[in-house]
Order: sequence, then structure tokens, then C-alpha cells
Amino acid sequence: MRATIIASVLSLACLIAGCAPSGPPKFRLNDVELLKRERESLAVGEHFANSYREQVGNLLIALFGTPDDPRFPFPLGEEDPAHEILSVENLKLAAGPVSSDRRDKHSGLYREHCAHCHGISGDGAGPTAGMLNPYPRDFRLGKFKFKDSPLRRPPTDDALAITLRRGIPGTGMPSFQSLSDEHIDALVDYVKYLSIRGEFERYLMAEIPRMGGEPLIDLEELARAGTDENESLDDQLFTVVGDWLSEQVVARWLKPEKSVTPVPPMNPGVAPGHPEHTALVAQGRTLFHTKANCVQCHGDTGLGDGQTENYDDWTNEWLKTPGVLGDDSSTWTEFLAAGALPPRKIRPRNLNLPVYRGGGSPEEMFVRIRNGIEGTPMPSTPETLLNNDETWAVVAFVRSLPYANGSAAVKQPDPSAGSGSPSN
Repeated sequence: MRATIIASVLSLACLIAGCAPSGPPKFRLNDVELLKRERESLAVGEHFANSYREQVGNLLIALFGTPDDPRFPFPLGEEDPAHEILSVENLKLAAGPVSSDRRDKHSGLYREHCAHCHGISGDGAGPTAGMLNPYPRDFRLGKFKFKDSPLRRPPTDDALAITLRRGIPGTGMPSFQSLSDEHIDALVDYVKYLSIRGEFERYLMAEIPRMGGEPLIDLEELARAGTDENESLDDQLFTVVGDWLSEQVVARWLKPEKSVTPVPPMNPGVAPGHPEHTALVAQGRTLFHTKANCVQCHGDTGLGDGQTENYDDWTNEWLKTPGVLGDDSSTWTEFLAAGALPPRKIRPRNLNLPVYRGGGSPEEMFVRIRNGIEGTPMPSTPETLLNNDETWAVVAFVRSLPYANGSAAVKQPDPSAGSGSPSN
């Protein structure tokens, strides 16, 4: 049994190391992150061995499998809390080539519906990505813009499912409302799998400069050094890296619903036609320009013409590497060759256009103002800064802008149509 596992791991590892010129799809290593770590290490005179690329690839395959045969490096039994994160059955349904059996049971859902934009690896660099503005989401940071949980907390399954069913208006992300609940659930789990895999990949690459040239882990030596002949390579591997993985990545994905932002009852004045609506909008306008400081980015009239020189986190991840300058494309060439998409400045949303990417209900807008938008310059606005009534006032004002400034909205083009990528 052990020999079979070892042979399987090493043959799969050979794929990522480039032994086979062709074959089934494989996860692409995050070479952009690796290049960033290498540049950072060299800048402070630390050692960075070229062999680490292969080591990271081998370890990821051993733990997470391949696009055709995904794995999750936990038992996922009832006694293990990790089983609450995702279902291996859902991974199998979403992974692999697109197919259906005689009973019309479909599989390969991710490749059928998502990979052409988000890429096989979930890196947001699929075949059509460069033509879309904003770029498709790179899941590997574990960050999601539109969710019901605060910054630095993963989204709930419900939040991911809503995005899949509704799509994201004003972007290339379509609605998948026609998919069954079973297929939506499978895609939600697969997105979480890609995110956890990508986060752990980045964690491993962050560890490289601290290794002093020593291997991250030697799979062959690990197999030879097993103390119990009945212990599988999987068990031994998990013994070595399980704490890394569970503490650094997986633990934060447990029970995200516990941190969902509560939404208080809506102030009835948010509704147009309510006797208090005009006064609430006026209060929101004042807060927009003063205490909430929305005007800094969204501009005096909400056209999105305030601060327009920022980038989102997915770009800043590599654009802030030593020696890379946002306004000098000659400093990007290595990163573009490694798989980065050309950087685009992120434009604040033109609030005069009634297109709300994270949902346009008052409750959804309340959550976005309270939580901010993960991965973008849009900050959180805690209750200590704006209380609930004040937040509802800002919601009322923002919702009034497409009607109050309709003529201005026509004159100002939607920032998503140009080189900018609106944040919300």
C-alpha cells in the first residue's frame, strides 16, 4: 500500500516539475508570488534556492491532489471539524473534465462554468481573463469582495452561493441561477478548496526565506522514515504539516457564519415616499461629506472621481515588490512573464449609476458600508464611527444619487468601461 502511495505522489509531482510534455490539466504554481518572495529575499541578502519551486509543487500535489483528482488533506470525518468546511463528494462533482452519464448526472462543473475566466488553478487568469474588466477573481488570496462577514474573515457558503446565483452586475461574472442547488453547492466547495490550497501555497512560499536552503519537506525521506509500517504516507505527511495547514489557513474557514455582520431593522426613512425620507437623505449627504469621508474616493457628487490612484490587493500583492513601479511597465516584465495580469488602477464606484455589484438592497448596502469591501481601498466603517441610524442615513443618500444626479451620471462614463476597475 505504501509503495503505491509513494509512486502515486512522485508521479503526480513529476507533472508539476515538467517531466511530462502533455497530459491532464494541472494546477499552475503561483510563480508571481514565488518571484515576489525571491526578490524580497535577495533585497535583504537571504538565501533563496531554485529548488523550492519543485518542493512547493510536490507538497501541494501530495496534500491537495490535481484538477482531475482533488484531495483535501484532512480526514473530514464527523470527529474532525474540517468536515464542516467542504465535502469531498462536492469536490469530485466540480472537478475533472466536463462529462455526464446516462442518467444526465453532470461532473466537471468548475471547468464547464468557471475555468475559462478564473483559470484551472483559480488564479483569475483563465483564457478570457485579459479581455474582462475588472479581471476575474483570483481565489488564491482567500479574499472575497462581496460577503456577509467582516474584513479578514472568509465568506459564508450563503454569500458565495448568492454571488453564483446572481452574478455580479457590471462585470463579466454572469448569473448561474439556472444551476441546481446541488451544483451550486459543489461549486461553492470547490472555490473554497482552491482558496485554501492557494492560501497554503502562499504560506509555504513565505516560509522559504526562513529555511536557509533546507528543504521544506522531503517526501521520499518522509516515506522511508515512517515509524509505523501501518501508517500511510498521508498520515505521516499530515503529522509533519498538519499544524502548519490547520493553524495558518484552515482554522479561519471554520464556522464563518459565527462572524456574520448583524443587520439591524432598516430605518423606514430609507424608503422613498416615507415622511422621513428627505430628512434622512439630507443627513446622509452630510455624513457622506464629513464623518464617513466617502467623498475622498467617491467625489463630491458620487461620480467616483475622488482618489483614483489606488490598486486592489490582488495587484498590490506583487506591485509593491522592491524594484517594481506602478507607472513604469519596464519593471513589470518578469512578473507578467510569471503570470501576472497588467496592473489596472481601481476606480471608486460611480454611485450615480444604479448598478451595485454586491447587491442593491438597503440591507446589502448597509453591510458593505459597515464591513468595507475586502481587497479594495473601501474601508470598514465600524459602529464606533457611524452608528446604525447614521449608516442607514448614508444608505438612503447613496440610493438617492442616481435620481438626484441623473444628468451628471449621463455625462460621466462608468469607470468600469475604461482602464479602471470599480471597487463596489
